[in-house]
Amino acid sequence: MQGVHAFDPKAKTAIDLESFVADDHLLRRVDRILQLSFVRELTTSCYADGQGRPSIDPEIYFRMLLVAYLYDISSERRLCEEVRYHLAYRWFCRLSLDEDVPDHSSLSRIRDRFGEETFEKVFRQIVALCRKKGLVQEQCRVMTDATLIAADASLNSLVHNDRVQAKREAEAQRQRRGTIDGQAQRKISNRTHTSRTDPDATLAQKRGTPRQLKYKVHQSIDADSRVILDTEVTTGARHDNQPYLQQLKRIEDRYKITIREAIAEVRLWLGRNHQGAQRERNRNVHPSVASA
Repeated sequence: MQGVHAFDPKAKTAIDLESFVADDHLLRRVDRILQLSFVRELTTSCYADGQGRPSIDPEIYFRMLLVAYLYDISSERRLCEEVRYHLAYRWFCRLSLDEDVPDHSSLSRIRDRFGEETFEKVFRQIVALCRKKGLVQEQCRVMTDATLIAADASLNSLVHNDRVQAKREAEAQRQRRGTIDGQAQRKISNRTHTSRTDPDATLAQKRGTPRQLKYKVHQSIDADSRVILDTEVTTGARHDNQPYLQQLKRIEDRYKITIREAIAEVRLWLGRNHQGAQRERNRNVHPSVASA
């Protein structure tokens, strides 16, 4: 006999979120070792004690950021939608089904309220927790690399730094608008032009890709556990080797770690870092070259 399913979209059902998250689910594995209650103490100074409405719990905010990082969700608007509909995300973010997910505009305001200093404190505390769990040893090998990331700004946002020349370029664009050729060709560079929408972004290009406005992320990790120990974001035009030695020193000073081997691509040890590499050898840090 053919079955016919009757669906009632308004039916009330008691749901146990815990039962929807498998024991081997990534978020459950992360939740077992990462306790984020410490972020409330780190963010206390960002709020007026006893005044105004209660804020979104800072722990919920940082748990949502972890979901975004682990599942490559780059948009805050999309993150809020995903947490709203995904039961495992809700469980990890400590949001029951009858609770509203924070609006994306609230996430933006929280980010501005906390500022870079608070995020740095949270980052350092998480590394400290990784050390406590044995993921980062007192003596370790550190691997460093840099990658370009696209800025949220187009080449059309570039304006000449000289006002007179900027007016000439704008006029040329207006004259060419609507023609077959489209945009007027301009000679642009980081020395002569700045983006209106993102002044900190700079022109950069990786072989085989078009030139774009970009940033560069310089990351150092524990080579054995892959725990990120240091991150520095610069303009896209900054060379990989410029912040490198400072990163190594920062890791040792902040976490009281002894770096016994520093691994990086050969370009990080060339040029201005050649003497620095020798200094590292003198204090028993062994510079190593990783394949590109």
